[in-house]
Amino acid sequence: MKTSRRIWLLILMVVIGTAPLASVALAGLIADWNGCALHEGFAQPCILFGTDIGGVLYTMAVMGWLMLISLFFLGGGLLGLAWEGVMLIARRMSRRQR
Repeated sequence: MKTSRRIWLLILMVVIGTAPLASVALAGLIADWNGCALHEGFAQPCILFGTDIGGVLYTMAVMGWLMLISLFFLGGGLLGLAWEGVMLIARRMSRRQR
């Protein structure tokens, strides 16, 4: 597999790994801006532009539990990117020694 394709795959793994965290953060931010309560017990009503988005915010907040699974993608992607960086440095150092 080409290096650029491997790096894009590792970046995709990092994005997949952080998606649940981004969902929870965005739900909390929207709830705070609108003065709504947000917790994992049940959906609270939250009116935004005349529409109740409490159920959507609740679903976004509960998606944080997927982080338990997606942390493996995040860890693998970060380790892979670190390894690619080490290999890049090693290749450049070996070229200089020639």
